[in-house]
Amino acid sequence: MFALFKYFIYFLIFLSFLLFYFLFTPLGQANIYDFLSYKLSQKADLNIKVISVQIEKYPQVRLVMKLENKAKLTLWGYADDALVDMNYTLTSNCLATEHCKIEDDIDIHGQVKGPYTRLVIDGSGTALDGTVHYNGIKYTDKVEDMTIDLRQINSTKLFRLLGQTALIKGKANAHAHFSTMNETQKLGYFIYDVKDENFQGIPLQLHTKVNIENDSHTFSADINATGLKLHITKGKYNQTKKKASAFYILDVKELSKLETLLGYRYRGPFYAMGEIFYDKSIKVQGLSKSFGGMTEFDFKDKQLNIALKDVYLEEIMHLFPFPPMIKAKARGDIHYDFNKETLDVKTKLKEAKFVHSKLVDVIYQKSGANMLEETFNNATLDLTYHKQNILGNLKLANAHSHIYLTSAKINTTQSTINAYFDFQMQRQEFSGKVFGDLTSPDVNLNMQKLIRYQMDKQVDKMIGKHNRKMMESMPMAPVAKDVATDMGASFMKVFF
Repeated sequence: MFALFKYFIYFLIFLSFLLFYFLFTPLGQANIYDFLSYKLSQKADLNIKVISVQIEKYPQVRLVMKLENKAKLTLWGYADDALVDMNYTLTSNCLATEHCKIEDDIDIHGQVKGPYTRLVIDGSGTALDGTVHYNGIKYTDKVEDMTIDLRQINSTKLFRLLGQTALIKGKANAHAHFSTMNETQKLGYFIYDVKDENFQGIPLQLHTKVNIENDSHTFSADINATGLKLHITKGKYNQTKKKASAFYILDVKELSKLETLLGYRYRGPFYAMGEIFYDKSIKVQGLSKSFGGMTEFDFKDKQLNIALKDVYLEEIMHLFPFPPMIKAKARGDIHYDFNKETLDVKTKLKEAKFVHSKLVDVIYQKSGANMLEETFNNATLDLTYHKQNILGNLKLANAHSHIYLTSAKINTTQSTINAYFDFQMQRQEFSGKVFGDLTSPDVNLNMQKLIRYQMDKQVDKMIGKHNRKMMESMPMAPVAKDVATDMGASFMKVFF
């Protein structure tokens, strides 16, 4: 019995020396800090280094740690083997995660209270160039009733922290609440608002709400800019499959105000609705009645296909900053390749009529043919667009007349046109060329055909149309008429 007591005394002495070594010698404290750092890093899945531990007034303790070699976390207050009631501060000049490192001044103060199996955590302060406040309940295997509020934060820093790129940059507000969150279950929602004062040249605002139920998310969003409203509803996103879909309504009051966003000064209003899909790439389907008839469109893999059904051609032409030449109902297809920046248009036109223009005036003055009186139901418009140049052909015909505008070239940057035309209308036939400024182009007529028409007109006045027809039927009469016409045309060209 005495031997057992002696060994027990030796053990106490050894334990006392051991405690003295770990608690009161620098080398012993370093060994304890390294052990605590290792255990805490494993549990939190963070790089944690214990700087100091003060337990002289236990259960009042003070603990200082370094997180990810950047942030400093200090805890002080009551802590025993059952519960804690501590204050803490978190300070740093950098946010460091596996995604990125962001220079940021962080200063957060808070409290941790309750048993270790049910910790109530609360904190507030500054981060991400704004203010932050959060609270929640941390259980051993889950978090409940967690709320996060972010006000006037830097949206770019927030998305970098999440490993993403912010498309809309500016000051943002966010509110999130999760009733339950663990490794297998997530129930909650978040609301996000951001305002970008210069989104590709225009101010723009985004508001969105996302409801989260494990891997299934539902969402809605509103985007507002100068003269633009985009409303997104019934959005669905599967986090596991990474697939999404939503309905949208787009309402643009005036396209010209979005020139910096669209890259071109289109004109007029535009309204459309449809669906958006995402499965590795974005697909957009929709329809619009902005141009009188029905326009259906489909966008996928940077290819835009548009089907026109009785669309008013003049309404489409009003999109562009030059006057339309004709009005008609159009049916056909439009294809735009965003990779090649190439547009192809193939349409059939019904009820096509010319609108008043300099071309109409010149032809009427020179020939007496009134193009405004004609209606063409057999007509086509085919064109291509690439690098600010439009190349195309316009062919209008009915049972008695036609006018073909061929090899047309329009430079949208310089607003110029260069095209040839062939005219047969109201018993007149001639050809010519249209060139110059789109708003008031020059017209060059084939003088030979025009003079032939004027000669016939004058002869009819003198001897009558019937007698002229008899003379033309005489031998060599057509040859004489051609010679006279050529001489007249040569003479006119000298002056005109």
